[in-house]
Amino acid sequence: MVIVMQHDLKSAVDFYKDILKLPLVFHLENKWAEFDLGCVKFGLCPISEVQDNIRTGIVLEVQEDLLELYASLKDSVTFLNEPVVAPHGIMVGFKDNGGNILDLYQATPEKLKDLVKETVKTE
Repeated sequence: MVIVMQHDLKSAVDFYKDILKLPLVFHLENKWAEFDLGCVKFGLCPISEVQDNIRTGIVLEVQEDLLELYASLKDSVTFLNEPVVAPHGIMVGFKDNGGNILDLYQATPEKLKDLVKETVKTE
């Protein structure tokens, strides 16, 4: 998955969907948008202020239990934070040996489906 940080999420969704004609999978207003490009997911993530040093992100999606994986790697990997549990999944940031920042991600599709349904009901 590739993530691009966006100060104005709605405008970014409109740009990628309407101008570039990318297939929008879903858009949770002010929270997240995701496009399916076939071989890779492309996500838009809102940020409250422009950050000059962080604009894009690479996320490695794992199928195994991320909390267990984190526990097994924490002595040999430089993690930036503890795993964060969000409605869409569990994420943790790390630096590789070259100093690149990436995230490990475990999806929680059932929780995401519930969140999308809840958002659609309120719109």
